[in-house]
Amino acid sequence: MVITGGATGIGFGMAREFGLHGAHVVLASRNEVRLEAAQTRLAGLGVSCAVVPCDVRDEDAVARLVDETINESGGIDVLVNNAAGNFYSPAETMSSRSFRTVIDIDLLGTFLCTRAVVPHMIEQRAGVVLNIVMTDPHRGSAHFSHAAAAKSGVLALTTSWAREWGRYNIRVNALAPGPTPSKAAVNNMAVGRPGVPPSFEKHRGRIPLGRLGDPQDCASAALFLCSDAASYITGVNLAVDGGISLPAMTTEIVDPTMG
Repeated sequence: MVITGGATGIGFGMAREFGLHGAHVVLASRNEVRLEAAQTRLAGLGVSCAVVPCDVRDEDAVARLVDETINESGGIDVLVNNAAGNFYSPAETMSSRSFRTVIDIDLLGTFLCTRAVVPHMIEQRAGVVLNIVMTDPHRGSAHFSHAAAAKSGVLALTTSWAREWGRYNIRVNALAPGPTPSKAAVNNMAVGRPGVPPSFEKHRGRIPLGRLGDPQDCASAALFLCSDAASYITGVNLAVDGGISLPAMTTEIVDPTMG
């Protein structure tokens, strides 16, 4: 299997989970230093994985990733499109370059990686594509409209591909993480916000389950969606967000037994 953006955060959590369950994992990322560090950390857990430097916006680099994986592993049964770019930017001051960067990584990158892998899945008449998106981008995401636009596009690809490739026994689903702090996520949120330390804590009070997410939450859900246990599930977007995407209540009855 291949996980793009798999060197840190949720991507690394998924690599660990899949690897501990016996999958041969190939991690792809633009950052070779992070890839090597991830490979070392996984080795310490007894997980063997391969790493391939790859910018998902580069068609040639994606082709090399797929070729190297097939040559080493003999095939690709699962593709996780996790590579993403995101940073704080008010829409009225966002440059076209900033907008295009996120669109190219999130949306174009998902398309290029999937287009390169799926012909092999069609040939073997089996496969799973899992796209990592964001919680309900259709409701809007102030100061992150570039990411919301890109991930909405990825959701459209998810449902379209599920219809198109179902006849080949290829399942295509999406997974939407809620607020999940990690070093990589915090660093990304800091871009464009000089002097304002990013924090996920403000979300805690809006989450029905009362806690922030952990990469393991998404890793466990991803393992399910990519396993035979989900063999009759395709075209869905699974929110792993503690309930934060539930519609807001217009009225609320206070339970006196609750503190």
